[in-house]
Amino acid sequence: MSDRKPRNAVNSDGEVMIYGVVGDEWDGLDAKSVINGIKALGTVDTITLRINSGGGYVYEGLAIFNYLQAHAARKVVHIDGIAASMASVIAMIGDEIHIPANALMMIHNPWNLAIGDASAMRKEADNLDRVKAAIVTIYAARTGKSEAELSALMDAETWLRGQEAVDAGFATTAGAGVEAAALLRNDLSLMNFTNIPDALRRATKPSATAVAALIRAALPAEHTQESSMTVKVEDSAAGTGVDEQKIRAEAQAAERTRASEIRKAVKAARLPDTVADELVDAGTPLDKARETILNTLAEADEQGPQTRNYVRVGADAVDRFRAGAQAALMAKAGLVKDDAGNELRGFSLREMARETLEVHNIATRSMRPLDMVKAAMTHSSGDFTIILANVAEKSMLKGYEEAAETFQQWTATGTLSDFKAASRIDLNTFPSLARVDEGGEYQYATIGERGETVQLATYGNLFSITRQAIINDDMSVFTRIPQRMGRAAVRTVGNLVYAVLTANPAMSDTKALFHADHKNLAAAGGAPSVTTVDAGRVAMATQKDRSANAVALNLRPRYALTPVALEGAFKVLMASEFDPSKTQRTPNSVAGLVEVISDARLDTASTTAWYLAADANATDTVEVSYLDGVSTPWLEQQDGWKVDGVEFKVRLDAAVKALAWEGLYKNVGA
Repeated sequence: MSDRKPRNAVNSDGEVMIYGVVGDEWDGLDAKSVINGIKALGTVDTITLRINSGGGYVYEGLAIFNYLQAHAARKVVHIDGIAASMASVIAMIGDEIHIPANALMMIHNPWNLAIGDASAMRKEADNLDRVKAAIVTIYAARTGKSEAELSALMDAETWLRGQEAVDAGFATTAGAGVEAAALLRNDLSLMNFTNIPDALRRATKPSATAVAALIRAALPAEHTQESSMTVKVEDSAAGTGVDEQKIRAEAQAAERTRASEIRKAVKAARLPDTVADELVDAGTPLDKARETILNTLAEADEQGPQTRNYVRVGADAVDRFRAGAQAALMAKAGLVKDDAGNELRGFSLREMARETLEVHNIATRSMRPLDMVKAAMTHSSGDFTIILANVAEKSMLKGYEEAAETFQQWTATGTLSDFKAASRIDLNTFPSLARVDEGGEYQYATIGERGETVQLATYGNLFSITRQAIINDDMSVFTRIPQRMGRAAVRTVGNLVYAVLTANPAMSDTKALFHADHKNLAAAGGAPSVTTVDAGRVAMATQKDRSANAVALNLRPRYALTPVALEGAFKVLMASEFDPSKTQRTPNSVAGLVEVISDARLDTASTTAWYLAADANATDTVEVSYLDGVSTPWLEQQDGWKVDGVEFKVRLDAAVKALAWEGLYKNVGA
């Protein structure tokens, strides 16, 4: 038994240990410690992440993920035991993600603790929705699953073993079961989760042998564990006469049967799917589940037809109404599939407002329509405005996600924690190592902050949902207007990005971004051709770092940024085996050199100018930074003053900046 523990550190081979709570300074897993450790490696070809963590702090994890995403090295992830919650998000950074057959991965909704009044709690809930959207985007990029699929998996707190994780797209390869190694000191806080597999739940109890046998947290030979006990699962099972594989298979089969039978019973009773979800997730035995379903039906019949189809086990009438009303409005807005079992599905907006008051025991028969809608909007519970805001936000995010933008393909993404001006580290000031003679001392390298600074700005607009719109049942307030606001948010960032190219702003040396002294501006304009594109390639490859050593950076263009007018010509040039400008079969030396990205905003400035850009993960080009890494717009609300209704504010905090000129090149064209 060893008295040492694995250190959460970055070793000289580029191996990063994520063992413990993500964001915990004591474990050395706060973003600052992890990022500084990786920076100290300098230029490496591969970074290996070894993960055995139950999760941790979201923003710390996102900072680690975003830094690794921008890093040029190849990322290889090994899930040694468990990658749950935020640790599973970090795992998605891998170009390769390896998980043993007996390791675990878990995804679920983000959660937080909050203190404050109702408004503060709603804002925190809205913030959690935005955080979930950001995490869904990360999972979607890896798995290819839809937002709806991933959201459902997160809602259910989904646990996956090795091959299941691979089949679902969360990992690339599943290895064989490996030697089990478990810390007796349980740092995973698994009991905070709600849907822990029975085997793993048992493993968190005091039996050290059970922990070792069931978690199987595999470590490479060079790492050691604190108070650890390493056993072979096969030996442990043989010593007790237990066929663990058979037991596990029987348990899984029984669980599938239980879940299937519960869902059949709920469907036969014509109750919402949420009833089945709750019974399955709670681990309710089949006989008890059937009893609960019958009691729910009886309760619904006693309450009458107005409540039956949005009954939700364990929630009060207000919660049931709010969920049913929101689902009905989202279906009317075309955001979700219509649920035939929701009796609110046929309600108009006016009827929704009336029902909001009725569910709070407020009589509405004597109210005029305008007064009734006003009362619903100003009721102290805020139910009606919350429902309206939730549907409007979903529409806004739908517009944001569906907007046709191109800047994300070639720019880097950054994170800022406040609105102060921030300096960025120059990625090109540490291009090589200094020689150390025999017996000589190592010298500290100079890694300076470049002169370019980044500062966030806020962009936004207002829109309102009026009493008249509610009375007129005007659904455009939930569809066209918020969706256009969402599109406007991402389009605003796109405008800022392409303005960097077309406006040619001054850099910290007071010279324009594209300038002859920067060696990134063609001496003479020319249309895209083998000659002009190759000249850009050579200019970028021979750029030198700005230190006294002036070492060649050896950069390569990866993208051609063109006006729409030149897109066709550039694509022909990239796809041609031979030089299109020659009559002889002269090889095309720039064939397939770059990926062509066109944008109409470049046409507005010039239909002839074109640009080359290096990979933003390899060198600094243009960075798009967001407050706390949240790239989606925020939706805030307040009771209307200038209008009779509810006012909404769409806000996005972002900054766009060219950090360096070496990885960018311009030709004014001809």
